[in-house]
Amino acid sequence: MKRLYILMVLMVAAFGIKAQTIQNQEFAKANFYYNESKYDTALVIYERIIDEGFVSAPLLYNIGNTYFKLRNYPMAILNYEKALKIDPSNEEIKQNLAIVNSLITDKIEPLPVFFMTKWWKNTGDKLSANGWATTSLILFGLILFALFIYFTTRTKGIKKSMFFTGLLLILLFVCSVIFASQKYIYLNQHNEAIVMTPTITVKSSPSSSGVDLFVLHEGTKVEILDKADSWDKIRIADGSVGWMPSSSSLKY
Repeated sequence: MKRLYILMVLMVAAFGIKAQTIQNQEFAKANFYYNESKYDTALVIYERIIDEGFVSAPLLYNIGNTYFKLRNYPMAILNYEKALKIDPSNEEIKQNLAIVNSLITDKIEPLPVFFMTKWWKNTGDKLSANGWATTSLILFGLILFALFIYFTTRTKGIKKSMFFTGLLLILLFVCSVIFASQKYIYLNQHNEAIVMTPTITVKSSPSSSGVDLFVLHEGTKVEILDKADSWDKIRIADGSVGWMPSSSSLKY
């Protein structure tokens, strides 16, 4: 029975390695076609990798680049935004996103953000969810080490040093756990969207008879606040709120 269990584990591991190898080969093939300027072919392979359940920031970034080359700016923005959710500190993704955002119609000035809120967000964006989870484990290990030194040493100076070091480590540990939790929740939320319709009029209510509030164009990022039938209540960067058809955007 034990041999059978080990064999099954090895088979699962081997399948995982084989799947990873196939994914890498497909990714390399798509990159080859991209570098040869055969963007349509590259995109088909990139999307096939996604359909097989493999998702990563580099893959989404390359898909965004491919759509950019095909001048499909809304889809480029969508994939850059998806990539940033996974790897929020990646400067290349941020730069390319800024470039393509400069090419779309809507230039929306965001609301000012309280400096502490901005600092907290920027700090959280330094690492991904996995990065903060790993940091939390390392800090927990250091806390245990500090406690060990504190309870085993007889030197007052070292004891005092370990006490304050432990307090600092506990504070950092709590912050890293909060960051990891926030990143994990954000990664699994789908309350943001990119407008895909060339022009859409945002209404005051979830109905075509509602009052016209403002107009959005393809490529604009919106936050989904609520849903009613086939309508989404959205908010844009300047704080304006209204309703638009769910079919006019793609969520991520």
